Amino acid sequence: MVKTLGCKANYADGQLLEVGLAEKGFSSTRDLNDADLVIVNSCTVTDEADKQSKKMVRDIHRKNPRAKIIYTGCGAEVDPESALLLKGLSAVIGNQDKTRAAELISEFLLTQSFSAAEVDSGDGSATAEVNSVGRSVDSAASMSVPAQILGGVSNYAELISRHPLDREWTLPETRLDDILKLERGASSTFRTRAFLKIQEGCDAFCTYCIIPYGRGPARSLSIENVVGKIQELAAHGIQEVVLTGTNIGDYGLDWAGKLMIDDLMEAILVQTSLPRLRVSSLDPTEISERMIQLMETHESFCPHFHVSLQNVSSKVLKLMKRKYSFAEVETCLTRLSQMKRKPFVGMDYITGFPGESAVDFDESVSRLAGLYWQRLHVFPYSERASTPATRLPNVVAPSVRKERARVLQAMSMERLTEWYSLSRQQFTGESGIVHGVLLENYVKGPDGTRDWVSGYSPTYQRVILPFSKTETQPLNQVVDVQVSNWLVDRAGGEVTWLGKLQPSSVEVLQ
Repeated sequence: MVKTLGCKANYADGQLLEVGLAEKGFSSTRDLNDADLVIVNSCTVTDEADKQSKKMVRDIHRKNPRAKIIYTGCGAEVDPESALLLKGLSAVIGNQDKTRAAELISEFLLTQSFSAAEVDSGDGSATAEVNSVGRSVDSAASMSVPAQILGGVSNYAELISRHPLDREWTLPETRLDDILKLERGASSTFRTRAFLKIQEGCDAFCTYCIIPYGRGPARSLSIENVVGKIQELAAHGIQEVVLTGTNIGDYGLDWAGKLMIDDLMEAILVQTSLPRLRVSSLDPTEISERMIQLMETHESFCPHFHVSLQNVSSKVLKLMKRKYSFAEVETCLTRLSQMKRKPFVGMDYITGFPGESAVDFDESVSRLAGLYWQRLHVFPYSERASTPATRLPNVVAPSVRKERARVLQAMSMERLTEWYSLSRQQFTGESGIVHGVLLENYVKGPDGTRDWVSGYSPTYQRVILPFSKTETQPLNQVVDVQVSNWLVDRAGGEVTWLGKLQPSSVEVLQ
């Protein structure tokens, strides 16, 4: 079992970890109690994210004390020594060794199993049973073995605004097509939507962020490589690909000396038969006029942007060491509002950053009210140890950060609900039809059962409709849905269309 926290790039890594382990003879399970091995793919973007990752290890060990737990991801890369202290942990693998993580894990578990089998329980019988891939089914005998580091990662002695010179950083993993070999349950979205990591690493060194140390310098795949992977994925029935990475706005800088993300997207749209393409987080200055024109021209380019905004105060953006001011933010969002294919715009936003005064916050709320967007992903500022932001003056009290976050979350909920209300005419018309919904997985519906299937429209409107698992499999279909009303989840900040399938729009899979 692989448990992933954090960004889409981490989820792409998690998918590939499962593929690698499957090739080593491991079989996947969704039942924690049944798992012999659990990989925690950690996030450490903030201290809170780091705490949640480590808490997951403790929770897994408490619920299934016999399972081997491996800690990887950015938390393992940045601070492996603190991870070694986690109760129940077996081993740590940094990001720099993720490409060979499955091999390291397999060798480690085989060694551990042999060690456990040598321990006598007192009556002459071994306390550990080892299966065909060398996993210890009853690991009680090896529980006392201290956790260890697998691979070459070591603690960072000092964090400065440059990449560590003692690391070897590999290119993004390119074997995403191998996901097609991975057998998953009905809840999987792998055969429907694939996250393709086209770029890895970041050179920005924003004052609040530790990710450049966990992911390394920016490096990216060639256009030919990406196009080839997408052609193969489309040939195997993948309906949608999401281009992702640590900072995809830097795509191509390492090998072309200039930004190549627009060239890549045009190549995908022109040279492949992919039904749907999405792009993950971009800074406001990275959404170019050429990119907008590609979205206006190609139906397969979903009208949806996720903007890595962080703030709208030029003062705060400067303190964050972002590469733009409010003027660039306003220009970008104004241009998106003028598009014929009105895009859904979601934005990341940090509030309560050191130096953000009450006046700054009120001004930001006013600015946000006048800008074009549909949803905010709001984060009250959370310190990350060793980053420059922790040394900034004028720290905002945690209680104030949370209150500001509540204000912005309420604002987001109001804007998102308004978007769905306008969509009743703009996207559904009098017939109430939402077109092009990609059905992805089964979910719990308003009646409490899981006889519902969910999906997203090109404009990122979420839709759920009743569809029993006993009926013919509807997943991985692009369908039209007649919607009646929407459900509002204020706690989760989500709005969802409730509808029914238009039978004439779907050719069900056997």
